[in-house]
Amino acid sequence: MRIATLGSGSRGNSVLVESGSTRILVDAGFSGSELSRRLAELGRRPEEIDAVVVTHEHRDHTAGIGVAARRWGWPLYMTERTAAACDDLLRGKESIEFFPAECRFRIGGLEIHAVPTCHDAADPVAVTIREPESGLLAGVATDLGRATAPVKAALAGCHFLILEANHDEIRLREAPYPWSLKQRIGGSRGHLSNQLAGELAQELMHPELGGILLAHLSQECNDPRLAKSTVGGALRKTEFRGGIGVAGQARPSAPANVSELVARAVGKEAQLSLFGSR
Repeated sequence: MRIATLGSGSRGNSVLVESGSTRILVDAGFSGSELSRRLAELGRRPEEIDAVVVTHEHRDHTAGIGVAARRWGWPLYMTERTAAACDDLLRGKESIEFFPAECRFRIGGLEIHAVPTCHDAADPVAVTIREPESGLLAGVATDLGRATAPVKAALAGCHFLILEANHDEIRLREAPYPWSLKQRIGGSRGHLSNQLAGELAQELMHPELGGILLAHLSQECNDPRLAKSTVGGALRKTEFRGGIGVAGQARPSAPANVSELVARAVGKEAQLSLFGSR
């Protein structure tokens, strides 16, 4: 299993997951041309994508779903309420597979588990992706106001996590935003702070957790080094031996080979970082 972000932040989010001949995206929050360009940076063509799993309707996660589905025939997997909230992006010609917010389904060689999240969207979900042959499990959980018990249960045992670390709490308080926006971002249906991400990472840590990629960082209220330091500091209180990386907005992340990361963690090889910058 190999995983990379095409980009992550308030201006667009998308995750590429590969297993054998199966390639899926979790969200497609960039224009069609930008999706194509970013896939090319990862050595992939749009025609190679088997499907897109849509977590919720916010445009930084859905901007390209309609045009990509029509241009390249990508099937879209989403809840009915999410599809209704994306109505202005869809023309009725797309192939859409509906799933309930709590369910399991399969796309090619990957098993998907969707679980409801706490976020200010119509019907938001987090997802885990399992590679049956190896048993490897990856989780994608961004746009979390808080981590609910069902989300924690779904993410437990993941070998690789893409986890939101949206903002630093002090920087959010000092940001030049209206108070209502600060309350939304920091509230229980908003976004996860660095501190809360660290606490969640602590709770999810187990010996075979090979890596954590921090995602959806606020450009105004966070900094990659600060996010990594905060979450890394929390994990230093555990026996975590995996790698920590930070997903950028401007370019794709280097692909993470999940089985190799797990082998390093189990082999007690210290990993200073998940992977270098591209």
